[in-house]
Amino acid sequence: MDTKIVKKKSKLKFVVGGFGLIAVLALSGAYITNQKKTYNVSAEDIQVDLVTRGNFEDMLMVNAQTQSLNSSLVNVLEGGAVKEIFAEDGQMLTKGQPIARVYNPNTEFNYMNQETGIMQQISQMRSTLLELKNQELAQDKELLQSQNDYNTALQSFNLQKRLYDAEIGKKTDYDISMQNLTYQKQRKSIVEKGFSNEKNSRNTQMSAINRSIGQMEKSLQILRSNKNNFLITAPASGRLSSFTISVGQNLTSGQSIGKIDLMDGYKLVAKVDEYYINKLQNGIKGILDNDSKPYQVIITKILPEVKDGQFLAELNFIDKKSENLKIGMTFGVKLKLSADTQSMMIPKGNFYKDTNGKWIFVVKGNKAEKRTISLGRENPLYYEVTSGLKAGETVITSDYSDLKKYEILTIKK
Repeated sequence: MDTKIVKKKSKLKFVVGGFGLIAVLALSGAYITNQKKTYNVSAEDIQVDLVTRGNFEDMLMVNAQTQSLNSSLVNVLEGGAVKEIFAEDGQMLTKGQPIARVYNPNTEFNYMNQETGIMQQISQMRSTLLELKNQELAQDKELLQSQNDYNTALQSFNLQKRLYDAEIGKKTDYDISMQNLTYQKQRKSIVEKGFSNEKNSRNTQMSAINRSIGQMEKSLQILRSNKNNFLITAPASGRLSSFTISVGQNLTSGQSIGKIDLMDGYKLVAKVDEYYINKLQNGIKGILDNDSKPYQVIITKILPEVKDGQFLAELNFIDKKSENLKIGMTFGVKLKLSADTQSMMIPKGNFYKDTNGKWIFVVKGNKAEKRTISLGRENPLYYEVTSGLKAGETVITSDYSDLKKYEILTIKK
């Protein structure tokens, strides 16, 4: 009986001990899970900055290049290989001045065939026109002949009638003259009627042929003027720019090979990071410094096409423009996006590319702990802090490439 009791107690102790072991393991696992990942960093390898509250200037710095206020593109009208070049980049040109000549044997051969075909058609039409005029001349002669024959027959009849009435002439001669007069009268009437009908028809044909010849001659003029398209000329007077073609280069119809700067003023063109594409708009003003003199500028056009992460903005001078400007000069321009405000700020740093501004390491003593934050606007020097930080706190603003998977940093001096 005692032995059984001991065994039961022994079994009970084992069970209790098993639950204790499980509890200890569970607590240990929870501790390990909740333990934050730490990392040791050298103070020399990080950059720290102070969170401050002050005047936040909502502005953007861009580099803008001077361009001609107005320009005209130099386009290729007829494609081909460059045969001759008559001008060079930067040269002042007058409207119509030759710039280059291209050569395309296939197109020129087609022009020759078309020109020959049109000239043959014109020749055939003119031959038809000549035939109609000859017909008109022949009919005029026939009409004149019928009139003359009628007049002769009338004179002969009048003479025979007088002789017959005076009982001098023969009745046979009188009858013959009357018969001839009747014939010539009827013949004259038929000739006149046919002349009128044919004349109307012939005039209609001749008018149609003359119109066709006129259209053909216009087509021939256009064709011959198209042959002049092999010669590329200046579309306006001004300075040739962005012109870099070379002899032998193949050009396509409609291709732009340069532009003519009209030299009637200057504008500024700035490349802006696509981040600001919804922040910039027409009418935003800025300041340009040249020779320590400030000049006011204003955005006049936004070109929303993004290329290589940037878009273009055009600016014009307000009131007065900087002196001694030349095309291609580059200036720094400060654009004012909105009014200044009192805000919490931290200096810009490489930490942003790894955190996207959603968290940062806040330094306390020799420790730095990860903290969720929210950033708003930015300018070339600062980020605006909207939540998560207080003035006077210290944060790490250097690169987070090796730190982003940790939550606590131990800073070694």
